Amino acid sequence: MAALAQRFPALSIPPLGDVVEGFRRHELLVRASGIAFRTLFALIPLTLFALALAGTLSLDSLWTEHLAPQIAPKVSSSVYDILNSTATAVLGSRQLFWMTAGFALLLWELAAATRAVMRSLDRIYHGREEERPLRERVLTSVWLGLAAGACVLAAAAILQLAPLPGILRYVLAAAALWLTVGLLVRFGPAEPQPLGWISFGSTLVVVGWLVTWTIYGLYLTHVADVGSAFGAFAAVIVLMTFLQLSASVLLAGALIDALVRKAVTGDRQGT
Repeated sequence: MAALAQRFPALSIPPLGDVVEGFRRHELLVRASGIAFRTLFALIPLTLFALALAGTLSLDSLWTEHLAPQIAPKVSSSVYDILNSTATAVLGSRQLFWMTAGFALLLWELAAATRAVMRSLDRIYHGREEERPLRERVLTSVWLGLAAGACVLAAAAILQLAPLPGILRYVLAAAALWLTVGLLVRFGPAEPQPLGWISFGSTLVVVGWLVTWTIYGLYLTHVADVGSAFGAFAAVIVLMTFLQLSASVLLAGALIDALVRKAVTGDRQGT
């Protein structure tokens, strides 16, 4: 049975009570809130850097032909004017700033969010936050944050901009998200995780992310009304909730993965 479970980990999915206890013991909801907070701070420089990069590559139509027409009907004229003037400035005269200082700010925020993920994964896989040399911790969070951010940005671009059939867009976006989670789970903890187990936890997280992201997309397109003061305030609250749910899904997938490894091999590391 153990050999079968190692080949098909889903056969050993832990009881819900064990997952709930793991969330309580490792304070994963609190940690998910911290990850969501740091991610929220990274979203603005990430968006502006992406626009500056598009302007540098002469892809101004990304805003004028794809994003702006989708945003305009959902917001008031005054809000749209602010968004349009900001995007136009970034695509034009402020490209250099957001490609340099803006990128540095983005790097700082992505690294901070990644370190929060790394500490949480250490708790899940090792039962404690592993002490790593400062230089190693910072360098890992920088390159891992950049890689994960690029994959998430690619997934969002595929879902929103790729001229492909719906199912194919979801498949390609899922592949980019799977790579994101695989990188975080593989290299985030103090000790790199075995490749043979990463696919299981990553698949759980990607499915959860696609569900939560789809629900959030439906909210933005059919429910949200950021043209009013109340709608704009609600949109921020819903965005923060969405980010916390996404972080919770990531940590839940890692926790289930660790519990399955322990049930099959007797070790959360799966060795």
